[in-house]
Amino acid sequence: MKFEKKQVYYIVLAFVICYAIKAYWDTGTSLVATVIKASQPFLIGAGIAYIVNIVMSLYEMIFTRLIKNKYFLKVKRAVSMILAYLTFILLISWLFSIVLPDLIASINSLLKIDTSGIANFIKEVNDNKVVKDILAYFGTSSDVMTTLSDYSQQILNQVLSVLTSILTSVSTIASTLLNVFISLIFSIYVLASKEQLARQFNLLIDSYLGKYAKTVHYVLDILHQRFHSFFVGQTLEAMILGSLTAGGMLLLHLPYAATIGILVAFTALIPVVGAYIGLTIGFILIATQSVSQAIFFVIYLVVLQQFEGNLIYPRVVGGSIGLPGMWVLMAITIGAALWGILGMLVAVPLAASLYQIIKDSVAKRQENRLE
Repeated sequence: MKFEKKQVYYIVLAFVICYAIKAYWDTGTSLVATVIKASQPFLIGAGIAYIVNIVMSLYEMIFTRLIKNKYFLKVKRAVSMILAYLTFILLISWLFSIVLPDLIASINSLLKIDTSGIANFIKEVNDNKVVKDILAYFGTSSDVMTTLSDYSQQILNQVLSVLTSILTSVSTIASTLLNVFISLIFSIYVLASKEQLARQFNLLIDSYLGKYAKTVHYVLDILHQRFHSFFVGQTLEAMILGSLTAGGMLLLHLPYAATIGILVAFTALIPVVGAYIGLTIGFILIATQSVSQAIFFVIYLVVLQQFEGNLIYPRVVGGSIGLPGMWVLMAITIGAALWGILGMLVAVPLAASLYQIIKDSVAKRQENRLE
């Protein structure tokens, strides 16, 4: 076999690249990590722009239908953008004005709890022979107070570590605020010229990817459809569930109705497990007032979730995500393990996109086989 000069050059170049990667691996990874960290505000800004654009597009559509004057139509983009950002700002301010007072009230209730009754209860349990035998069977201390003290110490250490990290992060507040400011400014730039950016991006794909450009456009379209459908459908479903939760709690005279309704709505943005997170938080808040009411709240919300999951969710969200429940649960689990709450939100539309791509590929292969 005879090698040409071009092939020799390729082999030498491959060896040089492999050697450079091995020799400068630490420097390269450090450089990549620095670039990723510096790019975070812009990535967050792009994410903000994508979410705000959903509301902004709605305002633009309404503006176009209502306003026919061509001079007013020139300011459609600016007016719609301002209204979209104001919508989010007013919504967040309104939510905090409702949630914070109730959270402060629940903390005050916890501080006012008389611990003497709890101490007497623990003493009675500690003197119970059956409890001592059970604890001894599991190899723990037969003294309930000692066992509880050990667990309390572990919990206290965890809380102190969290508080320490929070206090330590105070020094980074200035940089955090700067990053938030950069993200917001970047999101405004993206929204102000979204058509131009989309056109430039598509031009780059068509110019450099050649025969693969069509496939990339197809994948990007699938991702956009799934993410848009997920955010819109899940938000509507969460708002309905939160409203029903707050309304039912008001009718049943349960405390913290508005706050728990908002918390349930926010946590319901996470499919499958989100509502149960809201249920747990709501139980703890109500239990500061009345344990019996907290238990009644759990029963009410479980019944409501069954009603909502079987009747409302299929009609509001339906098959917009296009991902079976089994894979939704798997995607949430993997996403939570990788990136926490953000991973739980992003994993579902990503998995739905992958599911749709594989489904289309299988259908195309089956069609070609039949031909």
